[in-house]
Amino acid sequence: MMPPRRDAGEGREAAPQALVLQQLPPLDPHSAVPLHQQLADRLAAPLRGAQAALAGFAMPTEAQCMAHFGVSRPTIRQAMAHLVAAGLVTRGRGRGTFVAPERLNHDVSMAFEDEMRAARRSIRLQVLLRRQEVAPERVRQKLHLPPGEQVEYVERLRFLDGEVFAFEQRWFPPAVSRHVTQAMLEEMAIISLLGAAMREPPARIVNTVRCLPADARVARLLGVASRTSLLETEHTYFAASGTPLLHGAVRFHGERFEFTLESALRLPGREGE
Repeated sequence: MMPPRRDAGEGREAAPQALVLQQLPPLDPHSAVPLHQQLADRLAAPLRGAQAALAGFAMPTEAQCMAHFGVSRPTIRQAMAHLVAAGLVTRGRGRGTFVAPERLNHDVSMAFEDEMRAARRSIRLQVLLRRQEVAPERVRQKLHLPPGEQVEYVERLRFLDGEVFAFEQRWFPPAVSRHVTQAMLEEMAIISLLGAAMREPPARIVNTVRCLPADARVARLLGVASRTSLLETEHTYFAASGTPLLHGAVRFHGERFEFTLESALRLPGREGE
């Protein structure tokens, strides 16, 4: 790993280098593996397992890769595209290519906060807003409420290891909100919170995942540029009786987050289909 260098004529430090090209094995022009894939594999190997420590470090430039590996610019761009798709690097127009922050993989069958704490990561919740309001039509339908019914609306920020990570919006029906305290909102993951409020954990969740651009307010809260692609989970939690307990949405930075969902397959011809 090379020490930080200063940008010529600017007098300020550039990002430290993530890799030393001379330490990477050469490409094999006789291999059946395409050169761009070989190059992607060579560049990716030192990053795997060290991505969190190298996040923000600069990758070698196209010119450096061309000179060292003796390949064309299109080959290098194909290789870098592989690394971008794998979530290992991020590219900024006019800025270069950098090691991306490590993506966090979340098992949606668990509360995110509980999963991170089990991994010894620091989690903090900040309540931004808590108010009573007439349920928006979509929320009213999801919670099976009559027209004009009041709900409690809550906004929270999640912090992971001191950095803001997600923006939450939650709507609680009256039967649930009357049991939700400020301390619960400040300290508890939503699954644990519902379990404490209702004396039993939720039994089922319907979760929709989509990608959408950040509006100005959410972008400011998450510290990203306006219109940055965010990953949103829209969800409704249900009690064992089938009664809706909560409807909400959480928005995450899409480049730093991914979901894992394990489900039994329903095969044709099986009983009950």
